[in-house]
Amino acid sequence: MHKIIILAAPGEGHFNPLVPIMSKLVLKGHNVVCITGRNYKNRVENTGATFHPTPVKWDPGDKEIYDFFPKLKKKKGLYQIKYYIKHILFDPVPDILNMLATVLENFHADVVISDTFSPAGVWITALGGPPSVRVSVLPLSLPEKNIAPYGLGLLPGVSFFSKLRNNLLTEIFDNLLSRDVQNYGNKIRKDVGLPSYGKKIFIKELENPDLLLHMSIPSFEYPRKEFPANFRFIGPVKVSPNPDYIKPDWWPEIEKDLPVVLINQGTIAKNYDDLILPAIEALKDEQMIILAVPVKEGEIRNLPGNVHTEPYIPFGNVLPHIDIMITNGGFGGTQNALAHGIPIVIAGATEDKMEVAARLEYTGAGINLRKQNPSPENIKKAVRKIMSDSTFKQKAEELQTDFAKYDSPSLAVELVEELFEKTKS
Repeated sequence: MHKIIILAAPGEGHFNPLVPIMSKLVLKGHNVVCITGRNYKNRVENTGATFHPTPVKWDPGDKEIYDFFPKLKKKKGLYQIKYYIKHILFDPVPDILNMLATVLENFHADVVISDTFSPAGVWITALGGPPSVRVSVLPLSLPEKNIAPYGLGLLPGVSFFSKLRNNLLTEIFDNLLSRDVQNYGNKIRKDVGLPSYGKKIFIKELENPDLLLHMSIPSFEYPRKEFPANFRFIGPVKVSPNPDYIKPDWWPEIEKDLPVVLINQGTIAKNYDDLILPAIEALKDEQMIILAVPVKEGEIRNLPGNVHTEPYIPFGNVLPHIDIMITNGGFGGTQNALAHGIPIVIAGATEDKMEVAARLEYTGAGINLRKQNPSPENIKKAVRKIMSDSTFKQKAEELQTDFAKYDSPSLAVELVEELFEKTKS
């Protein structure tokens, strides 16, 4: 039995992917302490792990992320990503490191496992702490020749001119646009007693963990000539049906012959005007059943007869019935839909969503609308194109076959236990 600390940023997309890994580690007999937001206390304890709260200063609790960090709402695209990196990724590190040091005084962990937005889990190793494992829950940001800088949502270069464009953009980003972010992260490192990463800060953040586990598959990533020695694909966490889910009265409609479309706007970007309302308007007269989530009860009135809204539907229960998903591009939700062979219409331009959208476009398993708030006409045209062109479904089913080869929690635990053996010798 080993002692393990799991450090998860307090957000659904960061905490949820770590839960199955946590559960499997506990089942294997390991002693696990999970440091995360207070809203997740019960879910941590339900796995058999011990809960430890993240510092209150960095825990949104019941607040939406845009309310907890109000300046974030005013930023888009690259500027929003830069704000995320500076103030949500790096700013909490000193406080999290202090908390980790306190926990380690009484809980002598053999490894610290952390998610993408918890660099303290890796930095503690350099400060004399245990080995580190980083779980990548976002599209891969590792730089590569001919691949555009992260955050632009551009496809890899194929032609001479697209390669030239991407490589020039990388030079501009490295030497100009991202300099403030590089300096900011290196200042935080200096403040906590660590050396500067210099210009390679984003590469080092991925190369320095003893193990880097990426929650995706090779065919949903851009091809690269090489990966760091510590890098492993483990696939996404694929959701299972919830046997306790009580089906709503309309459920029999989606088990009939009409095509079923799921509109999913995720857990962060919740403005119905962005995607849910224009998608409903687009499809209200189509011979389809439309499901829209998450929508609080009573917040959208006078729904068309073919539309149903719910605040929550377990993906594991509903995805087997879906023919097309319209989404703003959450990484986990998009991959789970593809793991069911579902072609996708994607519209996202915040957080990491433009990168998810670009990867979908690259695979050919869906349509990237390249905007945050598409018009009803844009959406209707995309849905009709997917319905009339079987290539999208074919590509989605090819990805479904690839996703089926990966059992994310089992692979993660197997690799972590291999790390124990390596570090023991």
